[in-house]
Amino acid sequence: MSASSSNTRTPRLLRYPRRFKLVAMITVLLFAAALVVAALAAWRQDNLTQSYREDTAWVAYKLDRDAVQLLNHLLSATRGTLSPAAQDDLNLRFELLYSRMTLLQEGEVSLLLENISNATTLLADIQQQLDRLDPMIEPHDFLAQLPVMELETELQMLNRLTERFVIAINGYLAESATEERALLSMLYKLLMSLLVGMSLAVLLVIVFLVREMRESAAARREQEQLSHQLEVTAKQAQAANHAKSDFLAMVSHEIRTPLNGVIGMSELLREPASPDQIEDYARTIHESANQLLAMINEILDFSKIEAGHLTLDTSPTALQPLLDSVVSLFEPRAKAKGLLLTLHVDPLVPAWVMIDASRLRQILLNLIANAIKFTDHGKVAIRVHATHTRLTFEVCDTGCGLSEEQQAILFEPFQQADETVARRYGGTGLGLAICKRLSDAMQGGLGVRSATAQGSTFWCELPLVETTPDNTPLPAEPAHDFTGTSLLLVEDNAINRKVATGLLSRLGCDVVCAENGRDALTLVNAQQVHLIFMDIQLPDMDGIQVTQKLRSQGGWLAKVPIVAMTAGGVGDDRQRCLTAGMSDYITKPLSLRTLSNVLSLQLRDASCQDALTALPTERTKTGEVSLLNRATLGMLVESLGADSVNQLVTLYYQQTSDYFAQIAACLRSSERLTEEQSRQLAHLAHQLRGESLGIGAESLAFEAKRLETIASHPAASQRDVDKAVSVMRQTAARTHAALEKWRCDNCSDE
Repeated sequence: MSASSSNTRTPRLLRYPRRFKLVAMITVLLFAAALVVAALAAWRQDNLTQSYREDTAWVAYKLDRDAVQLLNHLLSATRGTLSPAAQDDLNLRFELLYSRMTLLQEGEVSLLLENISNATTLLADIQQQLDRLDPMIEPHDFLAQLPVMELETELQMLNRLTERFVIAINGYLAESATEERALLSMLYKLLMSLLVGMSLAVLLVIVFLVREMRESAAARREQEQLSHQLEVTAKQAQAANHAKSDFLAMVSHEIRTPLNGVIGMSELLREPASPDQIEDYARTIHESANQLLAMINEILDFSKIEAGHLTLDTSPTALQPLLDSVVSLFEPRAKAKGLLLTLHVDPLVPAWVMIDASRLRQILLNLIANAIKFTDHGKVAIRVHATHTRLTFEVCDTGCGLSEEQQAILFEPFQQADETVARRYGGTGLGLAICKRLSDAMQGGLGVRSATAQGSTFWCELPLVETTPDNTPLPAEPAHDFTGTSLLLVEDNAINRKVATGLLSRLGCDVVCAENGRDALTLVNAQQVHLIFMDIQLPDMDGIQVTQKLRSQGGWLAKVPIVAMTAGGVGDDRQRCLTAGMSDYITKPLSLRTLSNVLSLQLRDASCQDALTALPTERTKTGEVSLLNRATLGMLVESLGADSVNQLVTLYYQQTSDYFAQIAACLRSSERLTEEQSRQLAHLAHQLRGESLGIGAESLAFEAKRLETIASHPAASQRDVDKAVSVMRQTAARTHAALEKWRCDNCSDE
């Protein structure tokens, strides 16, 4: 378990710098103050201007009123005899009228009059008129008799001038008022805009402050969460380190145990021993090596899943034969422990479903193996039931059970429910983790219901997609023969070279060895062989480059089978080898069975390659290929026992049925073969060929190879493929009948 790799960033306590916020607030305050001062100044200036205008209008009005009153008083006084007192009163009123002109000609009033059209001219005319009236209106002491008629005429002229003067000033004031109202309206709009802007600025500052407060609180919470997460991560890292140490110790123990068997028994083989002892030592070495290989494969499977290289091969699958084959594998083990192993399939479960049969089988094998391993008495029951959308498999046992703490870590990699488990039973602790990931990849789930001392029920729930098998008529069966002679082994490792040479020699092959690619290129020029085993990792150049150089030479090297041998077996190695021109691909460690299958298939294919690519199939003059290789079956009985071979045959029936169902589904999807369908057909045929050779069904293996060759050929037609599949079905039916007869003849007593 690794530390969390989440993209948690360090929170910023201050999104906006403090200086920026301080400057923003000061700016807003200064802006508001400037608005206030400007408003006060404008208000004061407006008051002063309005006061000047009112004073000017008042003086002009009084000038006009005094002129009118002077005329009226003159008319009133001259209705009779003008008395000296009345004359003096007229003079006084004239002097007052004259003084009004002084107010209009001095100070800021005169500046205002300069802006009024015709006001200055009218004022000059009024002044001139007053100057004409001045010598005509004197006190009684200076002028005994006033010229009333002339005065009346001049005063009427003065009244007209003052009236025009008042009208001009009032017109100016009206225009000024209109302009001021328009300006005031604009100023109001500007003021509102400024107020809105200032409000927005204030609001922005408030938002800054509120956001700062919220982000500060959120930052504190994030820091607390980060601190808590770091504590959890530290604990997880410590737990992961502890699990790693435990895993290394466990793997070290698990590796040393089978290695001890291999090394110890091989030491004993070097000493003199009886044939029975030698056989016992060899069997122990073989079992220890298989145990070591199974553990390594389990670790590699988990690594492949974790790396995202898991692929699913969904196809129509018959559930009942699959379940029967799995249960039959564990019946001897359950019987040896005194356990009752039962299988119940609900009647509602469909006979055929779309599923990855190999992955489902892997899950069931692991769950049933664990149930038997941890159950000392009682029974193990496998139950299968279905709903409209889900298919559920349950494996129930009467074992020791699991506590809640144990269940919490049960599906984690390298974990086991009890520390004593590894000491008592062994294992890497990866089985359930792999099953969990397989079920998740299949859009399902895996879980457990258990209680201490009350047994456990492991369940696997998968999507249910019901389907039907394909039924195709089976035509007549063809056959072919093959032989093999000499081989070239290209291998740089001395031990691997010795092992391969020994196994191949035991199969009757003459082996020529090359330690690197350069030696291989030299040997093929001096000697022709029937087949080449090519290691991928060579010291001077890799096996793919050597293969390409061999193929490029043409002649017999263009057609000779080249089989890749590698210890990798992961990723796209197989596809790279086949693309480079290799004929097949096997992984180390090697075994007699694997090498026998490859030799049988490839040597026979090399002898009849032309017949395979030119349909229809022809029989050779040397005879027909037998349905069964009884020597292979006899070797299986001798090595595994009759019961195990019976179970193997049952499993082979299921596998064959699965492959035919997948082939039928592939052909049914369209009327014309696509490139993807051709690759899938070749892949299925290749798998069926390998399993058929393993059980000794050589004729069916040959037909599977025919289908693989046809599907891989660019010019293959749908008719050719259908014909090859039909021939393969007929061969399968005859092979199954022959296997049943062989079981009756050879395993009836078991």
